[in-house]
Amino acid sequence: LENGCRNAYEGTENPREGTMLTLMRALKEKYGELMEQEDDPIVIISKTIPYLKEVLDKTPEMLPVLKQAGVIDSGGAGFVVFIQGINRELQHNGFGTNGLPVPILLKIGETTRKYIAKGLSKFRNTSFAHLVSSIDFSKIQNSRLREILQNVRKATTNLSVNNHVNNKKKLQETLIDELEEINNLWNPDIKQKYCTEFVLESDKVISREQLREMLAPFGDSLIVLQAGNKFKVHIHTNKPDDIFDKVKQYGELVFTKVDDMKKQHRNFISDDVIDYRRDKSIYCIVSGKGFAEILQKLGADDILCYGKNKPSVDQLVKGLDNLKAKNIIAAADDSDILMALKYAVSLCKSNVFIVESDNPIDLIGMMMGISKDYDIMTMFEEAMKSIHTIPFCGIARANRQVLADSGKPVKKNDYFAVYKKKIILSNPNMEELAIEAVNQLANGYGLVTVYKGLPSRKNNGLVDRLKEQFPDIDFEEYYGGQYNYNYYITFE
Repeated sequence: LENGCRNAYEGTENPREGTMLTLMRALKEKYGELMEQEDDPIVIISKTIPYLKEVLDKTPEMLPVLKQAGVIDSGGAGFVVFIQGINRELQHNGFGTNGLPVPILLKIGETTRKYIAKGLSKFRNTSFAHLVSSIDFSKIQNSRLREILQNVRKATTNLSVNNHVNNKKKLQETLIDELEEINNLWNPDIKQKYCTEFVLESDKVISREQLREMLAPFGDSLIVLQAGNKFKVHIHTNKPDDIFDKVKQYGELVFTKVDDMKKQHRNFISDDVIDYRRDKSIYCIVSGKGFAEILQKLGADDILCYGKNKPSVDQLVKGLDNLKAKNIIAAADDSDILMALKYAVSLCKSNVFIVESDNPIDLIGMMMGISKDYDIMTMFEEAMKSIHTIPFCGIARANRQVLADSGKPVKKNDYFAVYKKKIILSNPNMEELAIEAVNQLANGYGLVTVYKGLPSRKNNGLVDRLKEQFPDIDFEEYYGGQYNYNYYITFE
């Protein structure tokens, strides 16, 4: 606990009391104090919780913004729930709250404001005024909202026709201002949209301070932790991709996670009840019908087969929402779709983890490398590890003259082979080119799989020729249906 608390304070750019850090320190101190009286850690944990709640209730006095909003610190509250969860598991007993949901309270406040704007006397005679007067205010945990709604009830209950018009007007304006205040506090202006986390494995970054100095201009809420040559980073930013591009110069990103906080907040206060039918799903976006069928057999829950034309943001949003899954892993077979997919993710209601793949072979590798028995974060980590694991080359026809990686020109209408995003071979004859590619790339592999694309759907005989040419290798053939490549050839 002492080490964890110290690392939390040191890893935070601007540690402030009244936040989760205060609760961590309180737990450390109370636990140490109770250790002098108790030997059983289960008993000690249970005895820390009342003290943590006391400290949590004091957080508004430590941070002015909390006091203004009439709330306790949310991170601190989450930390207390975390400790309560540990205690619940250890003690085998439950806990809960009797608070009214925030979305309902916000709706009550907003509707009340609209009614009052039409006049206090008119509001008093509405059914909604009776609803407000019947609320059990003890169940409103937000102190400021509880106070304002109580003021509304008092104002409308005690309103007298003999009250001076100016007094009524002033009271009306005050209540409207207070209700608008609550609405603004619960709908904050989030300046840095994306909560971004990553783990960087690097031998080039000398220290945590150097990395922190490099990343500070990109956003706020920066936390940098270090363990050997690995750095765990948390930052709120509008440019997560720029951050990733920057740190890639210093090492390998072994984990990334980006959450859209505006979307999270919008979902939190939404009136909609999200009918999640499953906890997690896998969503693949491919051009070829054959690949769509293969991926579905490998376990993808839904496939968007977009054919020749790239999918629109609207199509992607509908596809994601139709899954009705709380968590989704999404991957596409073309990097050009990535930007639209990221925007679609910001509009849908699920938590979506994007696997940045750029070809259908990556998707096959991903599906072969993950299991739905994993939790969503493990699934995502395994998905990221599993792409780029199957070596392959693509064979396509040049629609203009280009240069191979060797500098040799590839004539228009000739065929060329791409391996690791480089043109390595070309030939006017497609089958001869495929044989050359297998001869060059299949050394040491026992299985070669050929995925036929739409441009070669009527071509037959390639695999038979390959079998004759390479009798020691096993060959398989599937219809992929991809538009841009005549063939994908994988080596395993």
